[in-house]
Amino acid sequence: MKTNIPIAVLQGLRAFSRPSLCLIFFLAAFASANAQFTFSYTYQNITRNNGGGTLEKGDIIEIRALMKVDQKATNVYYRDTIKQGFSLVPNSMKIVTNEGLLFRGPYTDGGGDDLGMAKSWSGTKALRVNVGKGASNVDFMNFDGALMGGGTIDPGDKPKFYGRTLFVVAYRLEVTADFGDTVYLGGKFYYTYKPKNSPTLNATEAFSYGGIKIIKNDGLCQNYASASFTAESSFGSGTLQNRVLGANAPGYIKANLGPNHPVDGEYSIANNISGNGSTDNSVPIRDGTSNRVFQVWDIVGDHTGAADPEIGNPAVAPGTNGGYMLVVNSAYPTGEAYKDSIYGLCPNTYYEFSAWIRNICGYCALDSNGNSPNTPGVLPNLAFTVNGIDYYTTGEIEWNGKWMKRGFIYKTGPAETSFEITIKNNAPGGGGNDWVLDDISLATCYPNLIMNPSDVANVCLGSKFYLSDTIRSYFDNYIYYCWEKSTDGGATWVSTGNCGVGTPVLKNGLWEYVVDTAFTSQITDNNTYYRVKVATTAANLGQDECSSGNSQQVKLEVQEKDCIVQAEDIKSFTGRLEGVNAQLSWTTFAEDNLREIEIQKSADGMNFRTISTVLPRHINGGDYHFTDNEELINSAFYRLRLIKKGNNGFVVSEAISLRNYTPTLNLKVVNPFRSEIRIDLATSVEGIAELALIDNYGRVLKRTDREIKRGNKTIVWEGMSDLPQGIYILSAQINGMKFRQKIMKNF
Repeated sequence: MKTNIPIAVLQGLRAFSRPSLCLIFFLAAFASANAQFTFSYTYQNITRNNGGGTLEKGDIIEIRALMKVDQKATNVYYRDTIKQGFSLVPNSMKIVTNEGLLFRGPYTDGGGDDLGMAKSWSGTKALRVNVGKGASNVDFMNFDGALMGGGTIDPGDKPKFYGRTLFVVAYRLEVTADFGDTVYLGGKFYYTYKPKNSPTLNATEAFSYGGIKIIKNDGLCQNYASASFTAESSFGSGTLQNRVLGANAPGYIKANLGPNHPVDGEYSIANNISGNGSTDNSVPIRDGTSNRVFQVWDIVGDHTGAADPEIGNPAVAPGTNGGYMLVVNSAYPTGEAYKDSIYGLCPNTYYEFSAWIRNICGYCALDSNGNSPNTPGVLPNLAFTVNGIDYYTTGEIEWNGKWMKRGFIYKTGPAETSFEITIKNNAPGGGGNDWVLDDISLATCYPNLIMNPSDVANVCLGSKFYLSDTIRSYFDNYIYYCWEKSTDGGATWVSTGNCGVGTPVLKNGLWEYVVDTAFTSQITDNNTYYRVKVATTAANLGQDECSSGNSQQVKLEVQEKDCIVQAEDIKSFTGRLEGVNAQLSWTTFAEDNLREIEIQKSADGMNFRTISTVLPRHINGGDYHFTDNEELINSAFYRLRLIKKGNNGFVVSEAISLRNYTPTLNLKVVNPFRSEIRIDLATSVEGIAELALIDNYGRVLKRTDREIKRGNKTIVWEGMSDLPQGIYILSAQINGMKFRQKIMKNF
């Protein structure tokens, strides 16, 4: 459920883009100035109607031009000239109800045989559909006739709608435009009517659709920063069922939700959509009570923070704090239901624009006779736009008792730092199309960065050391990188000067490249942290808001005394960790007096045991390498025991110490998480586990300390419901040993 969040906290719940948002809610429509006739114009992506999607070349869309008749009209017909970027699907013209159910047709493209016809000339194609009683078949003689061929419609003719007539002219188009093109739609109704106390008028209603972008379907982000919310995008919370504060909705009328509100063309902001505050969604429909709005709507709560994101939150009782949601009873005209101006975005960056939607009426349909068949009726179908251009449609939102997440990926231009986003009702209202909207979000798609080695790295003083980072992303635009270091525990970072441009290669569906760095360790490097920062442009690298530095931080520990030794007969003796195994190297002087070399190991630096023996191979001295196949747990000491020939005894080198933290702190995290984080921990030490949850900017959002014992333990860290969905970093520290892992919060 929602909580009341201070504005300062809301400002922290942003993606790297840190957008500023100002919100406008409204519905705009194609509507005649004559109140006796209502019009709307929509399209449905037939190819991607199940689950939604963007519009691609080859997709089929269905145009739906609606006319509601409250006064007698004569000579009614519809025409459209097919626009560039589309071709007419043959023989697809028809008359349907506002639910899309077939009423008349389909009509052929040929002339003279029915009420529809398509005509081509000079590379242009147009269509005409005559409507109503007494309408003539369309042929070449009357195709262009303005005052002939159309039929008569009296209010109450089929298809009926609450005592009036409502019909839709529908036809299908195939997309022929290429990726990146913007295509436009249109059409026009023609009709004649007689206003009261006025002469008969010939009228038209022209539609001019704002534009649709042809782009590839990229789905949603596989990785994303914490979703960017404003107070309005999840609508806040309160104890009143109806929020007092309305939305800026000039095309809608705000109405408190009640037994018979909101009606068509109204909206509410409520924490329970029962007509009387009931919380029981199992009560019967049409039971004569006001439990359900119009006796048929679902009784549910909002979506924010729900344990199950598809089920959502239960309705709250009157007087109980609950999250608000936008409740829409769509009008006959279509138009904008949510508008949001966003600033402070990052150029050349992919953003996910999404929302959660639920169809709330399963019994709202009216058939062509005006009777209820107890079916959902018009299914919600929303369009998402950027700067007034459609980029995505949700497809039909089925009535199935579930919230559905719908959205798309938008890439900003090379210099684009702001845009306007809109969610439009794209289905004719009336007889269904009742829905709720919540948790509208803008999230930044960003890559995975995988450091090698991870967490803690040991290096010998004066030796050369290598770090690498693998950058993997669903998109190929995070190509600019810089290695950074921190000498204050990760509080501040500076560039090492090792920066460049990577070349991603597609591997297993992800774009990937590897960057590395090398340096000779100094004592001043001890306890220094290293990481890689990436961005989509060189300029973005210099902006924390537009770059990602979320790779694992590697702490460097420089061994000054235990790593390189000098001893009799030994020129050098060094050790390093390779994975979980110790790699030992040494160089001898002359070996003419050596019989064998024993490699010894100790857990405490005092009690050594021989783990292997090597025979001398170089009379004048040489290099040796040895791998300890036993997994290094925590730390170990190594030394060499050089056995002399004859009875000349032996000499022992100084001991070197190698440490490996990882095996002593093994954590498995249930990922993704929702209301709690569950950690399965195995450790060989006792102490206090210091846990921290960190956001993409390095800010610590939550902390907790847990006492642990040797062996296995499960830690359940509760209290995560208030966090927005997104990627976080879990940090754990036990007795100086550290663990960091990216984890994802889902609703």
